[in-house]
Amino acid sequence: MNKKFSFAKLFATAAALVCMASVSAKASTPVLGELELQALAQVTPLNLINWKVGDTMSYDVEMGFFGKMGTSVKSVAKEEGGAIWVHQEMNLSGQKELIDMLINRADAKILKVLRNGQEMQMPDDKIEVISQDFAEVTVPAGTFKTVHIVAKSKQVSKIELWANPTDTAMDGGVKQIMATQFGDITMSLTSFKRN
Repeated sequence: MNKKFSFAKLFATAAALVCMASVSAKASTPVLGELELQALAQVTPLNLINWKVGDTMSYDVEMGFFGKMGTSVKSVAKEEGGAIWVHQEMNLSGQKELIDMLINRADAKILKVLRNGQEMQMPDDKIEVISQDFAEVTVPAGTFKTVHIVAKSKQVSKIELWANPTDTAMDGGVKQIMATQFGDITMSLTSFKRN
């Protein structure tokens, strides 16, 4: 398996895992108060996906000691019944990858994933939330108060997500870090647009 395929599959899996981590965080038994739970519900797409066509989030992508590897832009491309298509374009080390995910608005279930137009089989990888708290994080797009979720799965030993959908767009992913065999991959928000 070449690196290009590995990165594309990793990022498609990561997108799904981040979405599932948000849902899992709400479903877990947190030791947070009512206000914190309300804030966490803002991160969770469960029954709350009200993203609009044209909503966009842009990221710098870094990997371990390699530094900046490229960029990633995700946007809501179109509506399809009770679901939306999220389009992600990744430009990593001169290679372009396109990932399209059909996501059910009601329960955030990922219904279909396409990589460069070809359907991908997504792993059914259960997310275990390790911790959740509040943290302020600074990225190129600014400084944000976020819900910080740390999770893991069988395929990814550590996933960290800092999210604030109230002050950004879509899922509110301000920063994400995933542990991989190639080193940590970090995605930092550079800009966003909410319609």
